[in-house]
Amino acid sequence: MNKGAATGGPPSGRRRIRAAQYLRMSTDRQTYSIENQRDAIEVYADLMGYDIVATYEDAGRSGLNIERRPGLRRLLEDVENGQADFETVVVYDVSRWGRFQNIDESASYEYRCQMAGVRIEYCAEQFANDGSVGSDVLKAIKRSMAAELSRMLSQKTFIGQTRAVKMGFRGGGYAGYGLRRLLVDAAGKPKAVLKRNEWKALASDRVILVP
Repeated sequence: MNKGAATGGPPSGRRRIRAAQYLRMSTDRQTYSIENQRDAIEVYADLMGYDIVATYEDAGRSGLNIERRPGLRRLLEDVENGQADFETVVVYDVSRWGRFQNIDESASYEYRCQMAGVRIEYCAEQFANDGSVGSDVLKAIKRSMAAELSRMLSQKTFIGQTRAVKMGFRGGGYAGYGLRRLLVDAAGKPKAVLKRNEWKALASDRVILVP
């Protein structure tokens, strides 16, 4: 973090800045948990002399698009409607802002905030988001990496699901008329018949249809 004095706080006499935080997590992976992001932003805000006055959150939301991210949409609306009572939005890193497949889309949302007078800062990145050439280049690389990782994960998921279906396992959805969904372990040993609205809890388990 190259963003503040090493003394652990803002320079003496400097006014404190009102800031918001944006949090996003698409899965329950501990690395990017909402709590971890919040803790990191709290440390960063204290270092920079920021007061976090608003929180926008998209828990369990994919970073591929904005349609299913009410937190980010509300953030943009508040900023552009003049309802944002803050100067800065702190985000954990570039990937938390989004894994948009078109990196220009990610840039466009940040640009909309900038045009409304609100800065976006990434507390876990090794660059200051200050508009310098170096910062812009690194940010573009990070956005490309975030998008590529998402594509790789989607491809691996598709291949795994396709293979499971070819092996005779259920790919999802409800059983047809007269059939039941049987939960089996990785070795194919039956575990339980799933009732309506019951789903497998372990990734290694599979579901097959039985009479």
